[in-house]
Amino acid sequence: MINAQRDWLGELQTALAAGTVLGALAGVATVGFAATSDAVELTIVTTRGTAITGLPAGVTLADAGAADVAIADPGWAERLAHVAQGAPSYLLGLLIVASLWWVVRAARRTDPFAPGTAHRLRRLGIGTLVGGLVADTLEIGSGALASTLVHGEFRALSVTYHPWWLLIGFGLLAVGEVLRRGAVLRAELDEVV
Repeated sequence: MINAQRDWLGELQTALAAGTVLGALAGVATVGFAATSDAVELTIVTTRGTAITGLPAGVTLADAGAADVAIADPGWAERLAHVAQGAPSYLLGLLIVASLWWVVRAARRTDPFAPGTAHRLRRLGIGTLVGGLVADTLEIGSGALASTLVHGEFRALSVTYHPWWLLIGFGLLAVGEVLRRGAVLRAELDEVV
């Protein structure tokens, strides 16, 4: 029986590379679909719930006070609004996966407990926290843009910030801190020995 040690960092690096490539291809497909489709759908979260009146044809109400607007024969503004409703979060997620690939790659080539690894993870964690806030704000702006494209007697405003950016950002900061403390303990141990 062979007792080989698994290279988990190598497997993680491969998974991150595959995720980056597949994510980029999915993004290109989504933009391509929006550019060539005969109809696009915009989701507008409204401030008036289900009591919305004067909605144009093709608008259906979701349970939580959201209006799903299907626009036939959309112009470029509608197509752009369709893509912009999820693009900031999607691009940030893709950037995080690609950046994490670089961190894992550097950790495999050098020492995972090198000070640079912890620093890169801390920087990525802070970037995730700030980038998540920016992405959500841009998506709120795209919701406001979408509301101007749909004519009806309602005003759309969705101020929703997603908590997963906090989870991912603080998770990266925590892993960076663990690696930093591990490097400090290793340095202290090297001095003792």
